[in-house]
Amino acid sequence: MSERLRAAVNVDVDGLYLYDRIHGHAGGSGNSTGFDPATAVATAWTRGVVRFLDLFERCGVKGTFFVVAQDLANPDVVAVLNECVRAGHEIGNHSMTHPYDLSRLSAVEIASEVGDARKALQDATGQAVVGFRAPGYVLSPALLEGVAEAGHVYDSSRFPCPPYQGAKAAVIGLYRALGRPSGSIPESPAVWLGERRPYVERTPSGRALLELPIGVLPGVRMPFIGTSLIALGEIGWQLSRPLLARSRWVNFECHAIDLTDHEADQIPTRLRTQPDQRVPLSQKWPLFVRAVESLARTHEVQTLGQWAEQDAQ
Repeated sequence: MSERLRAAVNVDVDGLYLYDRIHGHAGGSGNSTGFDPATAVATAWTRGVVRFLDLFERCGVKGTFFVVAQDLANPDVVAVLNECVRAGHEIGNHSMTHPYDLSRLSAVEIASEVGDARKALQDATGQAVVGFRAPGYVLSPALLEGVAEAGHVYDSSRFPCPPYQGAKAAVIGLYRALGRPSGSIPESPAVWLGERRPYVERTPSGRALLELPIGVLPGVRMPFIGTSLIALGEIGWQLSRPLLARSRWVNFECHAIDLTDHEADQIPTRLRTQPDQRVPLSQKWPLFVRAVESLARTHEVQTLGQWAEQDAQ
């Protein structure tokens, strides 16, 4: 693989109903509570994704949007999805219904969640869907097999970040103790210190699948994702920038909710559990502009699919 400085910016488009699952407000089920189901899906798209489209245009980069295929039932989602495609961005597979325990399901269930979603997204966009991101970033050999068997070229789920993974495990344990278990599940500790740059994974049957890990800062293994950028603010960004400037691989993973405003977009108060979700858009937007513009100056920014295509040659 090339040793030039490479970067990608991508967005997991998770509806608000998925945050209810994470924080145990829906008992880990697929049902949202406290807001209209259509709003629970569309807000991430009509507010968050639309702003990411503006961000990418301003910074002159193309990104990848990982989409939960069942959300295509909402016409507002389809309208914004078409904007993404027209603007030249990549669409990736984020499963059919985003089950956080996808890695633990049977091979048949995995095939349905992964394969059916890929077909639905290809039908909706008219373009090949070559990449996958697992719900909650959690993989298993069976899930990797299903991803490769469905026809994907790459996966981008590995997050080799001990601080993030440890905090996630602690929160899951806390919610269980409080009697409202999270729908999320912890990742195996073996992943925490895994390879942070692109590499080839082999599925149990021997299929090759390119892995494009999610961003961590070189040396310190701190996360570089939208959530951490917001939580650490300007000081965190200034400390991160020199480390990123010399990193050969930066995969800046964001969520659509990162560019929403809880007041203006009328997002339920209970979803402000995470510190980053209490920060107004007026403070978040300049951080994201600086981060993406900085990456575009120091790195060659392409979609994950474009990097995967080049590495396959």
